[in-house]
Amino acid sequence: MFLAAGTGNSVFHLLEAVRLIRPVSLVALGAGTIWTSGPRLVVFTTRKGFGDVMKVLVAVDSITTLDILLNEMIARSWPAGTEARVLSIVEDGDVPGKLWREEGYEISAVRREMHRRGEQITASAVERLRRKGISSRVVIMRGNPEFLISFAARSWPADLIVMRAHNRKDFRSRLLGSVAKSVVESAPCSVEVIRPREKTDGFRVLLATDGSAASIAASHAIAEMSLPENTEVRVVSAVNSMSYSLEELGLTGGTATEGAHRAIGNAVQVLSAAPLKISAEVIAGSADRQIVARAGHWGSDLIVLGTNERRGLSRLLFGSTSAAVASRAHCSVRIIRRSETVNGLQQSRKAA
Repeated sequence: MFLAAGTGNSVFHLLEAVRLIRPVSLVALGAGTIWTSGPRLVVFTTRKGFGDVMKVLVAVDSITTLDILLNEMIARSWPAGTEARVLSIVEDGDVPGKLWREEGYEISAVRREMHRRGEQITASAVERLRRKGISSRVVIMRGNPEFLISFAARSWPADLIVMRAHNRKDFRSRLLGSVAKSVVESAPCSVEVIRPREKTDGFRVLLATDGSAASIAASHAIAEMSLPENTEVRVVSAVNSMSYSLEELGLTGGTATEGAHRAIGNAVQVLSAAPLKISAEVIAGSADRQIVARAGHWGSDLIVLGTNERRGLSRLLFGSTSAAVASRAHCSVRIIRRSETVNGLQQSRKAA
């Protein structure tokens, strides 16, 4: 089913994608976009062809989350031509009981809730982003957010997903919610998990590197970010505690420590082209724990790390460093996917 309509000057799209094996249904409000629904994929094209612009998918679950993400985005600088797509996903459990009763427990109750949320988010987001120089659309989908956020990012395609770490207010508030954790692990592009800043003076970025191609990509991503004046960057590389101790005692060669120093040197070489205050250190211990601990001790505002994600049994046995850091950090965390090129755009789009 495809339905197009318009409401005043608002532009947002309502998309139901409950199951992959069924055709999706779509309600689109506003002009300029062509949507095609199919049994496994939603393909959408615009009148504007693909260009080398930054595409940011902003995933929100409430107005509170929207405010947090927009405040963070507006506080930063973005490349000229940056586009945003504000995505909110309605699950059937989000629909108020009164609305279900009014609609006789029909699917129209979900559609009404999607319309309501679309209008609410459009009113809050589109103008604020426009004043920042970011064009935007609002997209409302129905289904499971753990799957649909990554699905929407892949379909657009997005260069970066921005989302909140959690929506809790108890002692678990620093932990990563299940939706954010799933997106961090499955997203096709880079992901930034936002936590509100606790200070307003200065800006500190901690870059974790292991010398891999993904870490080099993370270094380039920082070098090309539009960061505040006098931003400080601390480059860290972790060495296994046992290897570090044995090397310090002279019982083994300094291979691990030398590798960490090379990784730092490569990162610093990339960063030196940008107007940044750079420092570095080798740290001993579990990579994810030490990254989080150093970031907290140093007062980082943002952690950046590349990811060479494990898959299947390897992830089950050893876990994901990027997911662990995103879950435990006190500050925002940006995870750079290897598919990202040095200018922050996907290689796959350039190939297209």
